[in-house]
Amino acid sequence: MILDNGLINSRPKVLLDTEFYTELPSVPFRFDYSKLPSFLNIDLLQLFGIMPKTKELIKNSQQGFFINPSAKEVEYYRKKETKFQIINVVANVHTFKLEGDTAIAYPYSLSLIAGQKRGKPDTCSIDFLDKIGLDKINFSENCYTDYSPFLPVEEGFYAPIGMFFGKNSKVKSYTDTIGFILETFFLPTDTELDKALISGPHEFDQKIIDKYNKYRIKRYFKPFTDVRPRRIWGCDSPIELFLIQALAQRGVFPTIQTLIFKNGEVHDNFFEMIASKTFIKGDELLTEADLYFPDKKIALFCDSTKHHRTSKAKLKDENISNELNSLGIKSLRIQGREIVHDLENTVERILEEIKN
Repeated sequence: MILDNGLINSRPKVLLDTEFYTELPSVPFRFDYSKLPSFLNIDLLQLFGIMPKTKELIKNSQQGFFINPSAKEVEYYRKKETKFQIINVVANVHTFKLEGDTAIAYPYSLSLIAGQKRGKPDTCSIDFLDKIGLDKINFSENCYTDYSPFLPVEEGFYAPIGMFFGKNSKVKSYTDTIGFILETFFLPTDTELDKALISGPHEFDQKIIDKYNKYRIKRYFKPFTDVRPRRIWGCDSPIELFLIQALAQRGVFPTIQTLIFKNGEVHDNFFEMIASKTFIKGDELLTEADLYFPDKKIALFCDSTKHHRTSKAKLKDENISNELNSLGIKSLRIQGREIVHDLENTVERILEEIKN
């Protein structure tokens, strides 16, 4: 029996036969970070311990970035009476594939979730962090048992994975709504964000890096005012997820969320745009493809009835398709009802398109 948490509705029945769709692999698994933007991977390596740092802090209290705060850093925050939010970096996985004696987990979404108490972001003191010893805690053994990145708040329990999903567990539930904790960091709520530091590539034009840093600092280090998760990468809707899952079973992994600009430039996302040493303003964006096949220059859009049914919306979609065509990019639009009710034939149609 499957315990349906109701977080994602209208699942195509054909997906129920997918391996590890309703129970985790019995072997250890590791995340495939290669499908994530390279710059995002760099950022993930920095989200640990107390973050962000400031020049003042590093100059007076600590040289470098470490998991545990130094004695001077503890004193620095104690004098300021700083409160810290506990921030979990959480991944949702669309597919698990066995590879030898391990399983590869492919993420479809990354979010930041603040620790909470009674429905509000919880805080702690520097004395608490100093006492527990951050290097002694393996936060990645924990998960959110019921979490959908498409909903405004997280559900379920925050608990060790093995408590609910161990090999002896008789509970079956949809594995794409397990929120796996990749890392945890502690966010000082009184940091002036314009003074926050985050390391970046030095060989880039400083103006580009400055713009990139403003984006990433606000995205990662702006204190939470409520318990709504902050999605930092991933697909936007369940119908996109269903298609990603079905394509993965055929060994096809398109790029998730691709930026296509009016001048013809294509970037996987904001992170990859920066990696190409480019910064293009948002008003120059033509569209954001839900899935993109770069080798074939095919932009795929998953059109829900809710947002694409009116004549105005259809005309807008048609204009975008025409502009993409003028740039040498083929536009492929898939209706949500096709994905939900005829997923197998929809996938075959896509595979035929990318063969040509």
